Amino acid sequence: MATAGQQRRFTVASALTGLWLVTFFAAVAFFLGPNIFENRSEKLPAFILHIGGGSVVLLTGPFQFIAPIRNRYRRYHRIAGYVFVGGSVAAIIGFLMVMPGDTDMFLLSQLVAITLWGLCVGVAVHAIRRKHVLTHQHNMARAFVIAVYFVTVRIVDQHLMWALEPLSKVEGARFAHSDWLAWVIPLIAVEIWFGHKWDRLLKKRERSVG
Repeated sequence: MATAGQQRRFTVASALTGLWLVTFFAAVAFFLGPNIFENRSEKLPAFILHIGGGSVVLLTGPFQFIAPIRNRYRRYHRIAGYVFVGGSVAAIIGFLMVMPGDTDMFLLSQLVAITLWGLCVGVAVHAIRRKHVLTHQHNMARAFVIAVYFVTVRIVDQHLMWALEPLSKVEGARFAHSDWLAWVIPLIAVEIWFGHKWDRLLKKRERSVG
């Protein structure tokens, strides 16, 4: 039976997750909603597969990283993990069907990001089958922030390009920079966070051996 403290943590975590989801998807609907399928009729099925799969990942991902949900609802966590993986596969296939696009300005950045997404999902699945939990969590977090990039980069390109004007006066260069910054910076944050977790795990193992 969960203690009062655990229940409070669960309630707070659920509230924060719900707030994040509402805020994120409200921003997506407000900034991108009217234009999300604009001028894409030729490859509409591929875009639907990419965007639909990515949306599934964004919907299920946050709940996978909240310990009270993950630890208390193990079966849900496992099923949601399969859904996350399936959504990732759909999004990646849809992306590859869309490519090449009208311009190669962002192609290299996007190909690197989508490749890392697929590799991280594969490593995460392999790790959990071998019961390497932290490796699994680390790579699922990497995959999730790359999935988020495909939305945030469009919000940045439409509404935040002014922030890059001091760095480059050329519009094309600003767009190119915004594309890789949108996934590299969140990925660095994930590496810092899990570097701390790996350090704690290694110190715990050292104490147990000593």
